[in-house]
Amino acid sequence: MAYDDEQLAAVLNDARRIAIVGLSRRIETPSNEVAVYLMNNGYQAIPVNPMYPEILGTMSYPSVSDIPGGVDLVVVFRRSEIIPDVVRDVIEASPKYLWLQLGIRNDAAVVDAEIRGIAVYQDICIEQTHQRLLQRITT
Repeated sequence: MAYDDEQLAAVLNDARRIAIVGLSRRIETPSNEVAVYLMNNGYQAIPVNPMYPEILGTMSYPSVSDIPGGVDLVVVFRRSEIIPDVVRDVIEASPKYLWLQLGIRNDAAVVDAEIRGIAVYQDICIEQTHQRLLQRITT
């Protein structure tokens, strides 16, 4: 599915607190690269990984719904078949946006989030999108 660039830019401009589900401590992983990129571009990246108390110098939470103060956007780095569990947690946390990274898609699972007014973006890389739209703005 192709998403409208204006809509994506609006999401990236609106969201400031971003939960990253499946954030790894290993720096060579895509999740870690994306988190560092987001942090370097003014976003507050909040790790969601029950295996670690801290990632990238930031307290890590076992679930999105455990993050105090909530988040604007949830970025997911988990396998597509796990998305139903993630969506249940995301619905409880009630962010504005749910973003499933490149290669992650589960149309059936995200319907419940959309019904509850959470805008969903699937199979799209937030870092690449940010870079592309930022480049487009500055050209």
